[in-house]
Amino acid sequence: MKTLQTNTPWLIKDMAGELSGKHKIGIVVLLMLALFLFIGTILQFIDRTAGVLDIGILSVWLFGLLVGMAAIFCSLWLQEILWQPFKAFRKEFNYHFNQLTSWQQCIIYFSVFFLSLFAVLWALAILL
Repeated sequence: MKTLQTNTPWLIKDMAGELSGKHKIGIVVLLMLALFLFIGTILQFIDRTAGVLDIGILSVWLFGLLVGMAAIFCSLWLQEILWQPFKAFRKEFNYHFNQLTSWQQCIIYFSVFFLSLFAVLWALAILL
């Protein structure tokens, strides 16, 4: 009589390996969202004398972090959808960026900064 030994596979293949960067970022975003939603309750549990202003200041700070992260990820996502070579460029960014001269690097730094600032101001204008 032969015995058959079977290994029970994981239901999800990712469960056996380490978490990727996307999974870690997703977990951080979910934790920050939960913290944003329950910051008032947590703060009042820690300090019963905490006022509405204390809770509001922490909520605005967490909301700013969430909006900043969402803006960065949305811009990366849209760039990869609209411009396919950007994905290959982003994977080897250090090599490509170091091939540029110093004035080209400065132009890229300032253009990204001002375009990000313009996008945030444009989004605020839409919301307000």
